[in-house]
Amino acid sequence: MNSSSNSKKTESKFLNAIIYFIVIITVAMVAPLVYKFADDYSNSRISSQGSKEIVNEKNTKIRKYTIVENTINISGLRDTESGALNLITAKITDSGDIILFCSSRVEITPPVIPVVIIDEDEDENKNDNGAESGAQSITQEKEKEYETILRIAAVKNIKNAENIIDRIDNNDNSGAPTKIETAGDIEVYTRAIRYNFLESLQAEDYIFKDFSDGTFFMSNSKSAFLFDINSMKIINSYSYPQNYHVYNTALSNSKETFALATEEGFYVSAVNAYMGIESSNMKEIIAPVNINGVSQSARYPIWSNNDERIYYKLYADNYVRYAGVTTPSPGGNEQLTALDCNNFLFLNDDLIFYYFPPGTEANPGNTFRCGYFNVSDKKMTEVMKSQIYYFDIGVSSNGNHLAALSYNGTMIKISVIDIRTKKLIYSSLYNEIYDFSFSPDEKNIIIYGRADNRRTLKVINIDWTEE
Repeated sequence: MNSSSNSKKTESKFLNAIIYFIVIITVAMVAPLVYKFADDYSNSRISSQGSKEIVNEKNTKIRKYTIVENTINISGLRDTESGALNLITAKITDSGDIILFCSSRVEITPPVIPVVIIDEDEDENKNDNGAESGAQSITQEKEKEYETILRIAAVKNIKNAENIIDRIDNNDNSGAPTKIETAGDIEVYTRAIRYNFLESLQAEDYIFKDFSDGTFFMSNSKSAFLFDINSMKIINSYSYPQNYHVYNTALSNSKETFALATEEGFYVSAVNAYMGIESSNMKEIIAPVNINGVSQSARYPIWSNNDERIYYKLYADNYVRYAGVTTPSPGGNEQLTALDCNNFLFLNDDLIFYYFPPGTEANPGNTFRCGYFNVSDKKMTEVMKSQIYYFDIGVSSNGNHLAALSYNGTMIKISVIDIRTKKLIYSSLYNEIYDFSFSPDEKNIIIYGRADNRRTLKVINIDWTEE
């Protein structure tokens, strides 16, 4: 009896040892898969809110993406006809031309100062007529002075293709994108851009609009201009009327009308190609308001696609309070108070993208939330949320793609997400990201940052088909 019992105990211990060994081996084999799943899950932990979906998940077409990562060679900026240029930020057009906004250090020509030196013994140096014959005139030069200004350059005739590594597997969004080293011709606009445009770029306090026809508009509180990329020159400069304190301005899609956000009010004005903007042509749309010592002002105007509306951010002193929309004629102003969020971006087709960063007063939890606000039905429609802390975002013009920055240890991660299908379609790590933006047609995103401790400029081409 005891022998049988001992035999069973020995057998049980042996089986337990085998099971333990199998469990250890299984865990060791499965752990990497679990880690990968967890990483993928954290990247795609974006869910919709049931009936609040803007697009029904069941009816959303499957998209297959092809992603091409282009590293742009901008080493030519070190030595141009205008000297060495330092890249501040970059934009990309639908045609693939890259606009480079650079700082440049230029010498200010010092004034020539004539200096008259007279001998100490005046009597000995006077001639018979009493004139000073010993006086000497020399030129004394001041030390060289410099100023830092904005220059516009462009990368054109981009030539593809070295170092093709891999192509993305579009069925499950795994694999690496095609990587290409590209080079092109760098052209520099020879004239300096002043009027504090360099400071406005560095402070991100400006308005930029790519008209998708080879021209772009740029404005700040001092001036505005229309630039032709093909000919690399300013084709129109717009001076502001005196006695107005301008926040910013926007040019309509027809290029015939200006919207002006000023301390004195919100105006529209017909464009005079020769005289700039004249106060006699300005029509007040929104009057300034002061409530209990708080000044309310409309700023950062954006024209709708058909120029029938102008969107703006309503500020209370220097804080965004609401989104607003007005017609170019008096009487059509409306504050969009139903949009209960002060982080928003104006998109095409009267759509506003809003988002709640986590850990803020409006969103005290740990979840990033975002959605669309349709101006017609005045409703907020939440479409995505994520446990990832995104501290900076950009959205493509039609609201298809979200580009978001998050921390990954000591690195900065940029993620590009298909908002409608909730898919992560591209991501990459940087030491630092200075700026990023989409092209107007949503098919390219340009990223300027530092990777492997080197400044780098990349263009991510996003192409997709729907099934």
